[in-house]
Amino acid sequence: MRVMQVKPLLLSLMLGLGAALPSLSTATDAALKTQSVARVSSPEIIQILSVDGDEQLGAMFGSRARTLELTPGEHVVSVRYTQLFQLGADDHDIIKSAPIAFRFTAEAGKHYTFTVNPPKRHDAAVAFAKNPDIRLVDSASGESRSGILVKSLGQASLVDTMSKAFQTATNDDTTGANGRLESLKTLWLNATPAEKQAFAAWLAAQAAAK
Repeated sequence: MRVMQVKPLLLSLMLGLGAALPSLSTATDAALKTQSVARVSSPEIIQILSVDGDEQLGAMFGSRARTLELTPGEHVVSVRYTQLFQLGADDHDIIKSAPIAFRFTAEAGKHYTFTVNPPKRHDAAVAFAKNPDIRLVDSASGESRSGILVKSLGQASLVDTMSKAFQTATNDDTTGANGRLESLKTLWLNATPAEKQAFAAWLAAQAAAK
């Protein structure tokens, strides 16, 4: 009789343990994934437009607070400031800035947040949108960086392409100084005026950060 009573108990314990294992595994997998990627968050008022030149789904339908997961390494994330103002009972205005490109090195396990101190008045928002002060903050260290204002998502992608080419030419010791210089000259001569403007803005941002 005792055996008949123990077996159901053991079976119940085994089933309970088996049911718990998937949850434990899922939690472990989630923790490992969090440690292997970087996260970038934005509030409702900052709209993420593109990542490394790829337009984000929903970008054209207004601002959305969201969190992205990025692989570790260099990335260019373009955002814009957007704010809705109710001017009257049946009148409103949506203030938007031009895209702002942020080039940064994402580190695994870190969390980065776009921050802004938005104006409260419509006239102040119109002025603010011309040169919005948006920062990308490392949540752990508190270190922040600013982006560069670009005219389009294409220019944001170009900043990524040309700056990577610049970095490759600078780091390639096999070509020698003259070879690197010629590579940079070729990139510059083949660029359009808009591309030159975007790259010059990136260079200025790099100089200001030092």
